[in-house]
Amino acid sequence: MQKSKESAAPLHELATHLGPDTFEPLYHTLVGLKFPVDVAQVLELRYLVNHAVDDFPEQPDTQDYREFRDALQTAMDSFGIENKRHSDRLLRILTMMRDLHYTYSIETRNRETQLRDQMNANRRARSQSIRYGMFFTFTAIISGIVWLGLVDAGWPVKLVTAGFAVLAWTYLHAIPGLDRDSKKLERQLNDLLRHRVKSIHWRMLIQKLSLVLGYKRITGVEVFRIDSDLDYPSHSHVRH
Repeated sequence: MQKSKESAAPLHELATHLGPDTFEPLYHTLVGLKFPVDVAQVLELRYLVNHAVDDFPEQPDTQDYREFRDALQTAMDSFGIENKRHSDRLLRILTMMRDLHYTYSIETRNRETQLRDQMNANRRARSQSIRYGMFFTFTAIISGIVWLGLVDAGWPVKLVTAGFAVLAWTYLHAIPGLDRDSKKLERQLNDLLRHRVKSIHWRMLIQKLSLVLGYKRITGVEVFRIDSDLDYPSHSHVRH
């Protein structure tokens, strides 16, 4: 499990829906929660999760699906979720999370492959620019020497010399830009690898979801504090 200060981003910085494209930040937010949290964040999390699972289609009753549900059911029972309705609801949420993680994993692997291909292409382009830049620099120098060695150099010699010089400048001038692109691609790849959710910490996710959704209470653990002076009418649509 990956945990860091930047993993639990404020919820208002996340998207307003839960899907493969927002799975990573929301997962890190959930598993990185340190209770108690702001009540507004709890309500937002409840809304995002409940809204997404309501739209999530029923999964086919395959052998793999049954084994997955049995394993999660055992984990939920060990955590002490006794309400059958809550248990079934949480099981459906976890099934949704597995499906989202599967799609997310494919997309991030494709993105990693794309970035590596771009980095390889960048390296080839840089090597080519250096090679061609040096070649045309050398030919421009030779052509310049020929130009200076002729008493009355004609326009073809001058034109060829200028052309070689322009080509040398073009290829060499491209190198700093390729270096900047290389650093940018490297940063993107490092960010992808550093934040990518390789696997789901199911027990941690069950614990955090159970507390956030109100399916489980633990003595001594305060999920959120309610300020009686505050009202949250904008969250009246949140399902509990």
